[in-house]
Order: sequence, then C-alpha cells, then structure tokens
Amino acid sequence: MADLDKRDDREDWLKWAIEFMRRGLWAGDTIVVHGPHSPVDYMWGEAEARVDGGRSRIDGGPYWSQFEFRTASGIRGIHDVRGVRVKDAADGTPFPVLKLSELTPKAQRWLRMARRTKAKLQEERTALCSYAAPSSTSSPRAISGGRPG
Repeated sequence: MADLDKRDDREDWLKWAIEFMRRGLWAGDTIVVHGPHSPVDYMWGEAEARVDGGRSRIDGGPYWSQFEFRTASGIRGIHDVRGVRVKDAADGTPFPVLKLSELTPKAQRWLRMARRTKAKLQEERTALCSYAAPSSTSSPRAISGGRPG
C-alpha cells in the first residue's frame, strides 16, 4: 500500500490525478494505492476528489467525496495505469473518461500542464537513473580518478 502525497510523491500522485481529471474529478492531496501483489495482477485504491464544475450526474455540483478505482487485470507494474475504472465509493456511480471538450476550461488547462509536468518528471527520473547506473566499462580507479593505492 502507498499513500501518495501531492507534494512528496509528485510523479506518482500526478499519474493518478491525471486519471481522475480525465473523468472530471479533482483529486485531493492524498491518493491511496494498493497492489499489484501476486497473485493479484491489478491495482486498486481510493482518494477524496471533487467533481469538476458540477458536470456530474450527482446533484448539487462540485463537492468532495470518496472515490474508488481499479486498473485492468494484467498490468505490468506500478507505472501501468491502463484500464482504470473510477466510481463513487458511496453509491458505485461510475465515472467514465470524458472528452476533453466536456471538461471545464480550467480542468482542460490543468490536464495539459499536468501531462507536461509528468513527462518532465519522467525524463528527470530516467536521466537520474541512467546517470547513477554504473556502466560496464567503468572501473573503481576510473571513477575515483586516482591511482591504485
């Protein structure tokens, strides 16, 4: 289980917040994710979120509520969020992916910026991992820059 915090786990939180926003939901500061754990080959979790601009089937417009989600079976790891289904935890109302034009202009802007930020964070992580991984041609002497002692 992981409690993904908006500030501490930015890339992972953003990945799930994007999935929520694709359904017209503003995710709260913490998203709880479980799995995948063998033999279960999917992830599931819950988060507090509010409906974007009252564009929901729920009376009263935007409000904060608890939502549940689950990925499709057969995912390959924690970064694989294919086939996500989101529903209201209280009554099971599903929240399918919306067309971009069905989101408010504010949500559309947020989604564009979130995708750019996510891509940038992934690039930084990849660069950091490739920089930190020792190459097969490096030797302790070459790394330290000194002569054998």
